Amino acid sequence: MGNFKKGFVLLASTGIILIISYYLLFVTLRIPYIGLSVEENEVGKWQISYVDHLGWAEQQGIKVGDTVSLINGVQPSNYSTILQYGVIEQAETLVINKNGESILHKVTKDMTPQQVQYHIVIPTLVFVILFIFSCVLYLKKSDDKSALILILFFLAIGLSYLSAPVSSRMDTLGIYINRITFSLIPVLFLEFLNNYFIRYGLSLFNRKSLSVLYLANSLLLVITLFFQIFGRNLVIIRYSFLAVFSISILLCFYILISRYFRYRDTIHKPIFKIIIVGFTLAFFPFVILMGLPSILFGVELIPGALAAVSLVFLPGVFLYLITANRLFDIDFIIDRIRYYAILSLIPTILLVLFLSYLLSEFTLVQCMKLGIVTYIGIIVFLYIKEELDFHFRSKLFREKYNFQASLDRFSQDIAKVMKISDLEERLIMEVTEVLAVKAISLLETNFMDYSLTIKTGSPDFPETVITDWLKNNTELIAVGELIDIGSNGVFLIIGSEKAKSNLVWIRGKLNRTEFNQEERVWLRTIAVYVSMVYENLHLIEGLIEKLEEEVTQRDSAKPWVLRLLFNLSEKERRRLASDLHDSALQQQLLWYRKLEIISVDERIPADLRKQLNTMAEGLLDVTHQIRETCNELLPPLLKESGIVEALKNLFENAQLRTDYVVNFKATGFSIDLDYEHILALYRIVQELLTNAAKHSKATEIKITLADSHGIITLKYRDNGIGMDFENSQSSFNHMGLSGIKERVLSLEGKTCFNSSLGKGFEVSIWMPLDKATSLNEQVV
Repeated sequence: MGNFKKGFVLLASTGIILIISYYLLFVTLRIPYIGLSVEENEVGKWQISYVDHLGWAEQQGIKVGDTVSLINGVQPSNYSTILQYGVIEQAETLVINKNGESILHKVTKDMTPQQVQYHIVIPTLVFVILFIFSCVLYLKKSDDKSALILILFFLAIGLSYLSAPVSSRMDTLGIYINRITFSLIPVLFLEFLNNYFIRYGLSLFNRKSLSVLYLANSLLLVITLFFQIFGRNLVIIRYSFLAVFSISILLCFYILISRYFRYRDTIHKPIFKIIIVGFTLAFFPFVILMGLPSILFGVELIPGALAAVSLVFLPGVFLYLITANRLFDIDFIIDRIRYYAILSLIPTILLVLFLSYLLSEFTLVQCMKLGIVTYIGIIVFLYIKEELDFHFRSKLFREKYNFQASLDRFSQDIAKVMKISDLEERLIMEVTEVLAVKAISLLETNFMDYSLTIKTGSPDFPETVITDWLKNNTELIAVGELIDIGSNGVFLIIGSEKAKSNLVWIRGKLNRTEFNQEERVWLRTIAVYVSMVYENLHLIEGLIEKLEEEVTQRDSAKPWVLRLLFNLSEKERRRLASDLHDSALQQQLLWYRKLEIISVDERIPADLRKQLNTMAEGLLDVTHQIRETCNELLPPLLKESGIVEALKNLFENAQLRTDYVVNFKATGFSIDLDYEHILALYRIVQELLTNAAKHSKATEIKITLADSHGIITLKYRDNGIGMDFENSQSSFNHMGLSGIKERVLSLEGKTCFNSSLGKGFEVSIWMPLDKATSLNEQVV
């Protein structure tokens, strides 16, 4: 039902919008655009004050200063469009007085290529794009209020653009459609901003300011309707709409900028930046390149219809914000464009000055237009060039001379290196292949006596020259430093360790050219890569030596070593449990279902069906055992349920399989343990229960869990056969008790075992939650 309602609303709205758009295009094609503004001069004649270069009048040679004596056989002072707007439109004939001669003009419906472009093609294209955006957004986000407001915003821009040519022809319905949609653009923009940021808990402005804008636009529409009925001058109303629109745009810009500074230290900063950039791109051409020059100097640097195309940037930005899961890096893009804008200034100025000198007939306006086009063109060219370099340079040129590709390949290779010698050989090979050098050596220097030892590569290196430089410039030695030593080549510092340093010496390139800037940057970068891997390999070697030493002395192993070993063991248990569950268990279930289906087939003899049922039950038992094993290897919901509930579940399951009874007490235990402590306690209890079932022959087990002053206390006691600790060390290890002791020690805890033959078995365990807690002081 919901989808039907959504489809009906979409269909009905689409029908209404298409009817309006058809009407607007029909009027644009049927009524010619004359493009004349007139005003009454001091002698009472109606003189032409403005001729639009897109209009019919411009093609007829009608100029500013000519006078109009008749329009459709009526005096200009009685013509409706002059009375209302001071323009001549919807006329069939004009009598123009030029140089004392009266000329009769018949207005034709033929449209010039420019009119077709700016009045039909561009507005229709913009409208279609925004209409498609709206439909897609409605289908995907119809339940989102912000999306619905955004759809209205899209349609307002599209219809405003499409109705502008109709409004310029003074069609009454077209004028109202244009003014309503035009005035709604900033209001819907603010409405969307407010609803969009509500989801993030932000309130951008007071609703009263938005209500004032709604009221002002509604009042202007009522006043327009009143003056329209009584035939009064409506020019003042037109400028009032423009004034309200301009104020609304300034208010939008003020809200965006002020809220950006308010929230620039929050995660919402990128969203504000993206909206501000989209807002600027949308209105900058319209205001700066068309509006202000027209008001101040009477010229347009770009046509108004073309400037209005930039309004599409804003809906595009909003569509991206409401549908995208991730935001692009707006700071990175702005920095690049800013850099390109600075680079483009000088060539633009030089080109414009050069062309102005060659073509002296260029006017100031033409020079400004040329400068704008050139400046934007150079910025776009530089931006596209960088994108092409990133995507296609490695394909157009041999890869081994592509330094970025070399760094990617080299970094992937050294990530797999486990020996220092392998790293050094890989470095020598990469430098040799990429730079085609004459000779290369990897050296080690000892700063105690500045001696040089060759590790790999050419033995013929300038030892004296390098040693002298190192003695005299010790303070300049740093990883990534590339040092020229004249005709003897260069050497590169690639790593330092205590009193030693590793460096690569290169005699020079086979083509006898110097290392260029890109090659030097590549060498320095690869040196940094190698130095990091050097350091990591040295750390790994030291760690392995420590582990080997600790493992060989396990009785005195440190807690961090034991913890590492237990973590590795648990990781392997998780992997094994996952493999069993995803492979063996699923296959068992599959075969069980197939066997179950076959066993109910009546065509099979009864005795064979009985055997199949027995096999199915056996498979089900094995499946249950595998599931139990998976649960033991990786207890489900251990972290989520907490240690108390996890132990209760463990006891319930254990008592189903054994003869003992577990009395568990954890009254008042409320510490929120981390997963490592939960898992340790669970494994300890699990091992104790296993020991009770296999060795102690206990019938009753008592377990208590408590916490006091940051120490967890776990106590276990059973009524089993017990054991003699003094003469049963092998049994101690066999029963897994040494593992319990080591697991407790890994968390810096203490364990106490107490037992004798025939008197059961007791274990007391203390584990500090905070490592700073002293067990020696608190455990008695």
